[in-house]
Amino acid sequence: MNKEVPRHQRPSPLTKLLFGAPHYPEHSTAEEMKEDGARMAAAGVNVVRMAEFAWDLMEPRRGEFDFLIFDQAIADLGGHGVDTILCTPTATPPRWLTVDHEDWMRVDANDRRMVHGSRQQCCTNNPGFRAESERITRAMAAHFAGNPHVIGWQTDNELYCHMSECYCAACVEAFRGWLRKKYGTVAALNAAWGNRFWALTYDSFEQIGLPYSDRPTYANPGQHLDYFRFLSDGVCEFQQGQVKILREVQPRWWVTHNGAFPHIDYWKFTEDLDFLGVDVYPGFAGEQPGDFHWGALRGDETRAASGSFIVPEQQGGAGGQRPYLHEALPPGQMRLWAYQSIAHGADGMLHFRWRTCRFGAEIYWNGILDHDNIPRRRYREFSQEGNELKQFGAKILGTAVLTRAAILIQCDQDEAWTTMQLGLPDPGRQRKVVYRELLTRHLPAGVVDASDSFEGLDIIFLPGFVLMDEDLASRLDAFVRRGGILVATARTATRDRNNQVIPATPPGLLAAVFGITVEEFGKLRSPLVALEVESGGSIPLSVAYEILNPMGAETLARWSGTADGSPHAAPGEAGICLNRLGNGVAIYIGTYYSAENAGQLVDLALKHATIAPLAAADGMVEITCRHAEGRKLYFVLNHYGQQKKVANLPEGIDLISGKLCTGEITLAPYEVAIIQT
Repeated sequence: MNKEVPRHQRPSPLTKLLFGAPHYPEHSTAEEMKEDGARMAAAGVNVVRMAEFAWDLMEPRRGEFDFLIFDQAIADLGGHGVDTILCTPTATPPRWLTVDHEDWMRVDANDRRMVHGSRQQCCTNNPGFRAESERITRAMAAHFAGNPHVIGWQTDNELYCHMSECYCAACVEAFRGWLRKKYGTVAALNAAWGNRFWALTYDSFEQIGLPYSDRPTYANPGQHLDYFRFLSDGVCEFQQGQVKILREVQPRWWVTHNGAFPHIDYWKFTEDLDFLGVDVYPGFAGEQPGDFHWGALRGDETRAASGSFIVPEQQGGAGGQRPYLHEALPPGQMRLWAYQSIAHGADGMLHFRWRTCRFGAEIYWNGILDHDNIPRRRYREFSQEGNELKQFGAKILGTAVLTRAAILIQCDQDEAWTTMQLGLPDPGRQRKVVYRELLTRHLPAGVVDASDSFEGLDIIFLPGFVLMDEDLASRLDAFVRRGGILVATARTATRDRNNQVIPATPPGLLAAVFGITVEEFGKLRSPLVALEVESGGSIPLSVAYEILNPMGAETLARWSGTADGSPHAAPGEAGICLNRLGNGVAIYIGTYYSAENAGQLVDLALKHATIAPLAAADGMVEITCRHAEGRKLYFVLNHYGQQKKVANLPEGIDLISGKLCTGEITLAPYEVAIIQT
């Protein structure tokens, strides 16, 4: 990775914008595969992904390898200009491998052991399974090392998609080893976890087990947070074993993975990769036009860990398994969703999947071609997209998404909330409503990891950052002093990295930055109080309040009286404060973001910002900008089923239509424009 720029701004190392689909020769007939190459080439396809679930085919018996079907498919497609991304097939080990290894299977919190018959049943912390995973990786790598059509690899498939927490014996031993490495002594562990509470003190690491949340009551939050960190580190190690082999065998290959799922710190996970991948299925988000931000946020959260990324699986039709079926996509929406991912940093786009499978658990997960292998409107739309990208994809490569307003993300913050939820909004929920608010205002906004550089940012939102340390506090302080705007919500910086509440008055290490102390916190119940803005107007209620004591900060809003006049501690007290520090300002909001109040709370912050919208349009028209030295690309996406006008765009050429944009365009339903300045 290029370490000279903030990670969220790093372009990928790809030399061409990838376009294609996951392809399954093992699910296809010989007659079908004879047509595939020509059909793909006609559709503008330049890459496919293969083999993530084919371990049993490539190694039908231990040590007996047969790669013929993939050799033939790769060669046939390569002859039509289609390269291949191979996958390590470790999400689905063959039955001959697992039949005598019940101990390799994952165990859930109810002590139910997983069985063969689905996928991801084996524990990635089990040393035996890890050894087998590296063995098949080495065999595949050695076989395909000289194949010119294999350009890169995907590790496993959607790690932790179905089950991330495991309670097997291997995890118990691995957790103890992880703790020994982190703490050195059990005395240090006891102090970090606060084990004096409930007489939890341990005498040795061998006494420590995995945390259960209901045996008989709630687990120690310090132990629980470390367990989640252990889960992330464990899957990082599992991936490291495969990546090391791939890089040793063939240095020209790039390596990625398709996330993003719970209990993986993708900032660390991506360190081993050339770039991250993410699977994007907006059908899971809902069916209203306003749900469009779901796919955008998925891309931006990936970009926060990786910089530019790829989409190994982008929804290509109605998806469905046993309990559900997504709504069929109207004409144009598949292409629209693909461009949305590209607008948020994707340098590769593979629509799942090439041909719909006729057997197994995903027989109703639509591919580009139907069960009967006849091209219809999905293929035509796929072809339109592919041939467009073939014409101007090179102009997208090397650009990064322009980001001036950032919502900070950090895996530790999400995990800390999980250990102590209290019925309060989680960081992800707050992140979502602020992100949607910024997106509908057409601002150059995105998600940035708290470990990343803050260079180039004008405003930072801190949603749900209960954990704080001196390093992050110092960098946030410096950000404000040099002219940035920092915005935080209730309970910020109230715990240390051991998940213990700090003894200092909140917000602890950030008290001087915000110029306040928090004198009282509580959940709101009927009769409720509200926030009255000093300059006029009121802000809708959230689920909690904080009473702020300004220590140099000015008050922007105060708590109102209760509706029925009953006593409450908050009325008349400060609820939102602004502190001027150096060249910047820090705003502390003594409540949480919600769908009802996000607009007004974001307004308070933007009054002090100089960020301008990228263009003027309806809130359901999405506008982003990808930039590089000497050029900017404005992506304009209409998520409505009706035409929409967009104004105040820069003058340039629409790469899709070839027409000149003089500042205003009209987009047809689900249409896209890319204006190059």
